[in-house]
Amino acid sequence: MAEKLKVGVIGTGIIGKSHVGGYKSMADDVEIVAVADLNKEEAERVASANGIPHVFSDYKELLKVDEIAGVDVCLPNNLHMPVTVDALKAGKNVYCEKPMARTYEEAKVMFDTAKETGKMLQIQLATLFSWETKAAKHFIETDVLGRVYYVKTSHYRRRGRVYVDGYATPHFVQKAISGGGALADMAVYHISSMVWLLGNPDIETVTASTYQEIDMDEERKKFSKYDVEELGIGFVRFKGNVTMFIEESWAINMDRDEGDCIMGSKGGLRLHPFTLYTEVGGMTVDQPFDMENFKNRQRSIGKASEGFDSPQKNFVWAQLGRVPLIDTASIALKTAQITSAMYKSAEEHKEVVF
Repeated sequence: MAEKLKVGVIGTGIIGKSHVGGYKSMADDVEIVAVADLNKEEAERVASANGIPHVFSDYKELLKVDEIAGVDVCLPNNLHMPVTVDALKAGKNVYCEKPMARTYEEAKVMFDTAKETGKMLQIQLATLFSWETKAAKHFIETDVLGRVYYVKTSHYRRRGRVYVDGYATPHFVQKAISGGGALADMAVYHISSMVWLLGNPDIETVTASTYQEIDMDEERKKFSKYDVEELGIGFVRFKGNVTMFIEESWAINMDRDEGDCIMGSKGGLRLHPFTLYTEVGGMTVDQPFDMENFKNRQRSIGKASEGFDSPQKNFVWAQLGRVPLIDTASIALKTAQITSAMYKSAEEHKEVVF
């Protein structure tokens, strides 16, 4: 039997439990050796429920366990940078929950430390691994769309503000801890997909506005110290005359968003449901696709590996030497650069020029 990858999970809250479940689903390849959390009682419950032998209240003790090769950081955003850096410097590969960090500056420290130490750094950007994103990448690389010059990401929750609308914990809505609201929490998924599809282009300018306008439960607002945005809107110019429009809400008085769209000189795509918009023989065509068929066919002809099904599985399989690591860190870093510039633009009411 092949040797399993040994991992440790730092943080046993909502995200930590989810990541533990992910590793348990890969039990043939992964063994969770230890968990760490300041709430040791909760960490012990998670360990007991999942057969994890070691529990620590201090994550630095987990980093001293020699057999651990990979560390999973599932902590509030303000702790992503210091804990990731400590883990990388301790010789561990790191899988970190999104967003990469609160700010671009913190994310850059993480990125640079990974380069300096030669260790793997993977960020939880699940949207990069969706079959819709893979198919869009395939269409772009095979010139189905022609020159891609405009992308749009528009996503609404009618009422989905963290904690104040009824789920998760208050630290998500405290800017000093989370770094922001809807942009930091959800837009990072969609921005990163667009950055990935565009080939991680350099930024020229960013313009944005953020809003918190809709009433909420006053008791939950006061208790949570809510001070983040429910809506972020932005416009990014990239080098090469490519633009991106961003719209992300935790709460908005509107029925539907537009999703993720990619516009090129030969055709355009909407990712959900996956549809091509083009022209044939002088007639416009809207062509939906069978994504399940694409997935099955790619796998049957050997062009799709299980190791690219999710960022967590890619992190595991890359360490086992089965597949290359997808460079989510550079995409997450560019995403952090964009969201940090959006917050700066919104605060200063002016365009940010790079």
